[in-house]
Amino acid sequence: MSEILLFSAGLDSFPAWHYLGKPRTLYFDSGHYGRQQEIDTVQALAAAHGMDLEISNELDLSRWATPQGDLIPFRNVLFAMLAAFRAEVIWCVGVKGDHTADKSPEAFARMSEMLSTFVDRPIRVDSPFWNMTKSDIVAWYLKSGLPVNHLLQTFSCATPGSAFTHCGRCPSCLRRWIALTNNDITGHFAAPPWTWDRIRTYYVPAMASGGYPPHRVEEFHRAMATVGALP
Repeated sequence: MSEILLFSAGLDSFPAWHYLGKPRTLYFDSGHYGRQQEIDTVQALAAAHGMDLEISNELDLSRWATPQGDLIPFRNVLFAMLAAFRAEVIWCVGVKGDHTADKSPEAFARMSEMLSTFVDRPIRVDSPFWNMTKSDIVAWYLKSGLPVNHLLQTFSCATPGSAFTHCGRCPSCLRRWIALTNNDITGHFAAPPWTWDRIRTYYVPAMASGGYPPHRVEEFHRAMATVGALP
């Protein structure tokens, strides 16, 4: 069966490309804020590592973005529908603990069933990393002997400024910093993520109230301990 990886240039999807044996990759330019940095990154990664990359402009979903401009609800459903024209197995990277409406094992199972029914052939929408956290994924990457400098070429920022700069003041940067720090890798950020005021005003109270799964709380505290910033 043919396979395709929905590629975002992030800290998860680049290791996934290696983990899955370097399948074809597909990036959807959906018109969201920060898209140009992502496009520049996927193009740079493809050129540097010999990826079979397609950049699609089939979807302009900018009008449906959240007020912050960094999130388009249910976009993975639309991505999977279009990817089904190209392959039978559609890899969309989710990690342990993901539970948004369009990114969870249950959501992907429903997408698989729906698409298989409509196209009249088996379609599988899945992630290779449902049993791994971001820290686990980076650990696998390193254990596989893959270069750290290549991993740092990835891009994971919801509010980017200049090209390839991570703000250090958004959820994407915080998750990136935690995964890198827990694997003894120094990431590059415009501001230290562990000093972001939202950690104190939102994340710590949410974790204390049970709003996050235990494995994410543990990884957060482990990373914060390395900089002496335990809440």
